[in-house]
Amino acid sequence: MWVNEDRTLWADRNVDTWQLVVRSADGFDCGNVVAQIVEPGQYLVRYFVVFLADADKHYLLPSDAVRNIEGELLSVYTAECLLSLPTYHHTVTPCLEKSIRAVLADGTH
Repeated sequence: MWVNEDRTLWADRNVDTWQLVVRSADGFDCGNVVAQIVEPGQYLVRYFVVFLADADKHYLLPSDAVRNIEGELLSVYTAECLLSLPTYHHTVTPCLEKSIRAVLADGTH
């Protein structure tokens, strides 16, 4: 399913990352991966879609914010920063991407 207006980003439920826990740099559980946003033209995973059940919220975790993927996704950012990321409503817009970068630029890592 295409998730942006230009049809350059695709949502994919990859079995290798499906339901992996996202662990913050300070050791907190910050949700589970439910999909990846990929850029097929570049063969690139751009974001992980994370579901945070406690808040009934989806958010996008940029792939460059992941330190390691081995049984869980270990982020370079703190839980406070990750939980401040804007809600993802199944569409990637330039405004959403700018908001994500702004939160991460101000975040602790």
